[in-house]
Amino acid sequence: MDRLPAPLPIAAGEGGSRRRRRATDVREPPYRAIFESSLDGLFLWDETPRLVDVNPAGLALYGYRRDEMVGRTYPPGMPSQYVRSRLQMVRRALQGIPTHVETTVLRPDGSTFEADLRVLPFVHQARPHALAVLRDITERRQREQALRDSEAQYRAIFNASIDALVLRDAQFRIVDVNATYEALTGFSRAEVLGADQVMANPPAIVSRIRAMHEQALAGSTPRLQTHLLRRDGGHYELELRAVPIQHRGKPHVLYMGRDVTQARQAEKALRGSEEQYRAIFNASADALVLRDADYRAVEVNPAYAVLSGSTCEEVLRVPETPSPSGTALGARHLAEHQLALGGQPLSFQTTARRMDGTPLEVEVRATPMTYRGQPHVLYASRDISDRIAAEQRRGDLERELRQAQKMQAIGQLTGGLAHDFNNILTSVLGYVMLAQEGPAASADATLASQLAQARLAAERARDHVAQLLAFSRPHRGERRRLVPGQVALEVVQLLRPNLPSTIVLDCGSCADVQLDLPHVLVDPVQFEQVLLNLLLNARDAIDGHGTIQMDVGCAPASGPCASCGCSLGPVDWVGFEIRDDGHGIAGDVLDRMFDPFFTTKPVGRGTGMGLAMVHGIVHDHGGHLQVQSAPGHGSTFRVLLPRAPRIACLDSPLPVRAPTAAPPGPLHGRVLLVEDEATVSAFMQDLLGGWGLDVVAEHDPALAARRLERRDEPLALLLTDHTMPGMTGLALARHAHQHRPALPVLLYTGNAAELDPAELAGGGISAVLAKPLDVAALRGTVAGLLGAAPPVCTGPQ
Repeated sequence: MDRLPAPLPIAAGEGGSRRRRRATDVREPPYRAIFESSLDGLFLWDETPRLVDVNPAGLALYGYRRDEMVGRTYPPGMPSQYVRSRLQMVRRALQGIPTHVETTVLRPDGSTFEADLRVLPFVHQARPHALAVLRDITERRQREQALRDSEAQYRAIFNASIDALVLRDAQFRIVDVNATYEALTGFSRAEVLGADQVMANPPAIVSRIRAMHEQALAGSTPRLQTHLLRRDGGHYELELRAVPIQHRGKPHVLYMGRDVTQARQAEKALRGSEEQYRAIFNASADALVLRDADYRAVEVNPAYAVLSGSTCEEVLRVPETPSPSGTALGARHLAEHQLALGGQPLSFQTTARRMDGTPLEVEVRATPMTYRGQPHVLYASRDISDRIAAEQRRGDLERELRQAQKMQAIGQLTGGLAHDFNNILTSVLGYVMLAQEGPAASADATLASQLAQARLAAERARDHVAQLLAFSRPHRGERRRLVPGQVALEVVQLLRPNLPSTIVLDCGSCADVQLDLPHVLVDPVQFEQVLLNLLLNARDAIDGHGTIQMDVGCAPASGPCASCGCSLGPVDWVGFEIRDDGHGIAGDVLDRMFDPFFTTKPVGRGTGMGLAMVHGIVHDHGGHLQVQSAPGHGSTFRVLLPRAPRIACLDSPLPVRAPTAAPPGPLHGRVLLVEDEATVSAFMQDLLGGWGLDVVAEHDPALAARRLERRDEPLALLLTDHTMPGMTGLALARHAHQHRPALPVLLYTGNAAELDPAELAGGGISAVLAKPLDVAALRGTVAGLLGAAPPVCTGPQ
C-alpha cells in the first residue's frame, strides 16, 4: 500500500508559526484531495478531542458511514479501556508529540486487524489537530511470516538432506552448504562461503564440473560420477547432480552429492525421503487421502480428518468408501478412480458430507502416484463453500446493479416522454375546450358530442402521463403521519363494495394492531393508489373465487427489493402484506412486472402502468417492495415503508388556495407569455386573446428577461412555463421580481409537486398550475391575479 502521495502540512504543535498556519489554510484544496484519495485511513481530531473528518479508506476499515463517526470522540461500539489508550495518543499529538506504533486494531464487530498507526500533530484552519494515519498491514505481516516460514522450511530441508548440498550462484561462488557437506568433506561452512573453486573433488574433474555449471544455468540437470575428497584424505564414490534453481530471485545451481558406495547411506536416504514425505503430507492444509486400487484409504492426513469430521483411525478402518451420497454417485467415483489409476489426473467439484451429515462444497484433485511399488491415487480436497457463497453473492449484487440501472434508464426515458406529451396534451385539450365553448358546438349536438369524446380521450391520456410521471419523477404531495392500520382499513372499505361476493377480503388484523405500530409518513392519496393497485391485481389473479388477505406489521426485512434489486438492511420496516390464493406469477414475469407498459392482462384490461406507478410511489417514500409467488400457489406482495419520524407539525396539511372563479365578462391587461414549445405558445395566445387579453409571446426566456428589464412596456401579468432551455421559469420569475416587484407571476409545469413552496414564495411566484392546463382553472387564476387579488401559491389544479 502506498504512502500519502504528498506531505500534509504537519506542525510540531500549538507553537507552530503564524506563517505555517496561513500556509496550511491556503493548501486546503490539496489537503482535501490528498485526504479523500489516500489509501490509508485518515482520522482528524480537533482540540476537544472530537473526530471532525474521516476519509473513505478510514470508513472502509471500520465499516461505518461517515455520519456515524464524525462528531464523536471515537467510533462507537468500542471497549472503554481500548478507547482510552487510543485517545491518549491523540492528546499527545495535540501537545505536539507524535506517536508511531504497530498494533492490533479492534473493529466494532469484534474482528481485529494488524495496523501501522501514526498519530501526528496537525494544524488545520489555524488550529491544532491530531491526524491519525492508519494502514492495514495484516497482509504484510502474513507475507513476512510466510517468508520466515519459507526460509525456515528451506533451511530445515536443506540441512536435513542426507545428500551433500552445495548452492552456487551464476558466477560459481558458493552461497551455501549443508551440514552433510561439512561432515563428508571436513570443510566448515564458513571456510567455503564465497569460494569460486572446487573444494572437495579431484583437480582433474574441475573443468567438467565447470561445464556442468554452465549446462545447469542453461536449464538442464546434468549428472556426474566422481569422487568426494575429504580434507583428511579420505574419499567416497559420489553421484553429483546439478539442478538449476531460483534463489532469492536470481539463477543458482544446487549441487547434490550422494555417496553411492555404502548401502547404509542409501537406506538412510530412503528413510529421510519417507520422513520428508510424511512431514509434507501431514503439514498440508488440503485434506489428503491416499487410496489404493480398491479405493481403500491407506494414508490420511489431519486436515482430512478435520474436513470429514472424523478421526484418521475411523477413515482407515472403513474397508471401502466409494461415496456417502448414493449408489449412482458412488459408481461414478469408482469409474473416475479407475481413470486416475490409469495415469489420468482428475479435477472436479462436488458436494460432500461430513460425518454428522453437514453438506459442504469441495474441490478435489486426484493425482496418480506409485506408493511402495503399487499404483495409488492421492486425493487432495479443499473446502470451497465460502468461495462459492462469495461468488453467489457477487452474482446477486451484479443482478441487483443491472436491475437498478435498468429501472433508472427506464425512468429517465419515461420522464422525457411524459414531458413532451404534456406539451402536446396542453394544446390538444386547450383547443378542444375552445371548440366546446364556440358557437358551432352549441348549435350542433353531434359536433358537441364528438368534441366531448375527444376531450374525454385527451383527459385519459393526461391521466396516463400523470402515471408516467409517478414512475419517473414521483409526485411529492403533502405527507402526513398516519396510522398504518387505519390506512389499510380505509382502502378496504373503499374496495369492498366493488368486489363480488365470491371473493373474501380479510383485513381483520389491521384493526387489532393499529395502536401498536409506529406511524408512516405518506401522501394519503398516493398510498391509497398503491394499495388499491395491489388489491385489484390480487382480485384479477383470483379470477372470481378466492381470498385476499391484507395484514399490517412492523419487523426487520431481508433479501432484495423486487423492483430495484437493492438489498434490504436488518432494520424495522412498517409492512403492508397483501396475499391471494390465485394462479401465481411465472418466473419470467417476476423479472419484468414493474417495467412500464408490461402487462399479462388481456387487451383493454390493463395498461401496464399499475405496478410501475407502485414502484415509483413506494420508492419516492423511501420504501421497497418484495414479492413471493409461484405458479399455482398464489402471490404475496409486501410494501415496506420506513417508520415516520416524530415531528408533530407533519399532521397539518399545507394551505391550498382554490383559483378564483372566472368572471363572466372579458379580461383586460397585457400579458407576457414565455413558452419555448411552439404549439403550446400558439394555443395559449389564442386562448388568452379570446378572453380579451393583449398577449406578448416570447419563445426564449433570455429575451423575456431582457424585456422585463425595460420599464417602458406596461405588463399586467407574467405567464411562463417552468421547464425551458437556458433558464427555468422559476429563475425568470426571480428576475422579474427583482426588476418588477409588483408584477404577478403565474407558473405552469408538468410536475408542480417537485417545486419547493419556500422557493416559489421567495421567487415571487403568485400561482402554480399543472400541465396539461385546465382552461377553467387557468381563467379563474388569471382573473384573480389581474383583479388585484392577493398573491397565492396554489398546487396542481
